[in-house]
Amino acid sequence: MSIPSTDRRRPLIAVFLAALISQNAIALPYVRRNGVRSIPDFFVGDILKTTPGRFAMVDLAHVVVAFHIWALSEARELKIMRWWAASIVMTFAVGIASAIPFFLLAREQALISAGRTNP
Repeated sequence: MSIPSTDRRRPLIAVFLAALISQNAIALPYVRRNGVRSIPDFFVGDILKTTPGRFAMVDLAHVVVAFHIWALSEARELKIMRWWAASIVMTFAVGIASAIPFFLLAREQALISAGRTNP
């Protein structure tokens, strides 16, 4: 059974806002305390020094690449390339947990505007 597009937007908005707020609640105070030069350290830091950390980063990198490859084809088809580009920026400026629901919201709106629902 397919969920109507209008019903999908509410949970996507909730996830997007929760991710955006929680990610920034962690990142912004860190950068404020340590300066803008700490940004690369914040996103990677010592995580690559442990096997679980390397695994998590490799896993996350594959998620990022796979999502954006899929999103690119969707963006081309729906003519929402600017929202795909914004999701790329958001991925590296905030995080993939904000970027995915952000793009999915743009996609839902494009489907609604085109009079289509997502299968």
